[in-house]
Amino acid sequence: MPGTKKPFKEEVLKELPAIGKYRIRIVQSEKDDGTKRAPALDIREYLTKEKEGDYEGFTKRGIRLTSAGQVDLLKDALVEALTCGQME
Repeated sequence: MPGTKKPFKEEVLKELPAIGKYRIRIVQSEKDDGTKRAPALDIREYLTKEKEGDYEGFTKRGIRLTSAGQVDLLKDALVEALTCGQME
């Protein structure tokens, strides 16, 4: 059927400890031709029925880092935040 997207396939390689309502995972998805993409760091909001009402699951809110350079920039920003003397 033209214009129909294939279902999005994604494998969770590793689940890391959550930070508040954000889940941190290393995920890997497939390209259209069936080959696997490089692993990505996914930090995504996860809502639960107990706290948020009727919906439970991941939302669009979050970030996905797909290269080592992006992860390094995030690491540098976190180190700066921790060493600037403003966070407790």
